[in-house]
Amino acid sequence: MRWLFGRKPAETAAPKILRLAGFPAAIYAIGDIHGCLSLFQKLEEAIIVDSAALPGRKLIVCLGDVIDRGPDSAGVVARLLDPAPVGFDRVTLRGNHEQMFEQFLTAPARNLRWLHYGGAETLRSYAITPESDAGFEADGALLSHKVRTAIPAAHRAFLAALPCGLEVGRYRFAHAGYDLGTPAARQSQERLLWGPPEMADHSASDQVLVHGHTPVDQTLVTPRRINTDLGAYLSGQLGAVRLMPDGSAPKVFSVSQTNTAAPAAAAFQDIEE
Repeated sequence: MRWLFGRKPAETAAPKILRLAGFPAAIYAIGDIHGCLSLFQKLEEAIIVDSAALPGRKLIVCLGDVIDRGPDSAGVVARLLDPAPVGFDRVTLRGNHEQMFEQFLTAPARNLRWLHYGGAETLRSYAITPESDAGFEADGALLSHKVRTAIPAAHRAFLAALPCGLEVGRYRFAHAGYDLGTPAARQSQERLLWGPPEMADHSASDQVLVHGHTPVDQTLVTPRRINTDLGAYLSGQLGAVRLMPDGSAPKVFSVSQTNTAAPAAAAFQDIEE
């Protein structure tokens, strides 16, 4: 079932999609972080090393699902609230897990199923624990009180403001899917957050979708889409892709729990489309 909490929510307005008029010195798109703060820190360090010779401001794009499943979702959100590295701007996109978390924050009792899709780990990262071995579901109204008091207002505001997509040049960034060749105002939030991303493979447009959502063993680069989701919370690897304004081949790289930023930077590889 794609929609975990019942029927698909009504789409009353076009999803929020950002558009950059110009191309930065480089764009680094990062796959699903899923609460893996240490991997995210290593990857940003590797990005800084790689970008040192590139003049001008660069952009980091986190492709959604920054929370859930992994051990420190609260820490990831806190880091994303901090300024981006010097010389960078940063955009974080909404993923389906951010959407589910927001639904839970609005009405915990009606959205308890989120707890089984990584939500329990997220609550524990905010020092919220169940009262008994019966789990969070047994806490009743007390769970709503815990959530209201433990999750900072700044984190809630961050989640509420996340855009669903980003357009830069011929690249379309979203967590899951994008209707390539279709204007932003006509995009479906369901496709942006849930996909399927493979629909982009059949597009006649010259645009390219950059996404996560569907884990792969190594970053996938095809003529119409780039998938950077390496399943960080299971694989211990977090991936990214570098895109340049001159249209040169994307450069992909990753960090793991067992290596440091320097080896990760050395592991970059050029991928021909």
